Amino acid sequence: MKIEPGRTVGSSSTAGKAGKTAAPGFAPSGVEAPPRASATAPATAVTPLDAILALQGGESPAQRRARQKRRGDEALDVLEELEHGLLMGRAPAGLRGQLAALQRRAESSGDPGLDAVLQEIDIRLAVEAAKLDRIAGKV
Repeated sequence: MKIEPGRTVGSSSTAGKAGKTAAPGFAPSGVEAPPRASATAPATAVTPLDAILALQGGESPAQRRARQKRRGDEALDVLEELEHGLLMGRAPAGLRGQLAALQRRAESSGDPGLDAVLQEIDIRLAVEAAKLDRIAGKV
């Protein structure tokens, strides 16, 4: 098809016939089209954080107790490492960060006895973190 400048495009007198012979799926301009469903948002991939939250939401009390028991064991190991470092005359550099990370991971295990022991460990973590801050001159 050749496009020539200066030619105006006018309405066709065969518009009524075009609607009758239109391909399936097309409606004539004078007829109102049926309402269409709005497009849905595309599904996004599950991120690792979403997967972790989904797993935590469906965990059993035994799994939560086991995770908090591991956290308590790690905290005791870090406290032992701190004790050893102080006896040697220096505390390891990254130890303050480990103490803070262990405190942030604290949550209820669902077992009152375990929670009481973990609370005492968390208090000890806070005390030792404060001592390290004082040694470093942050207080």
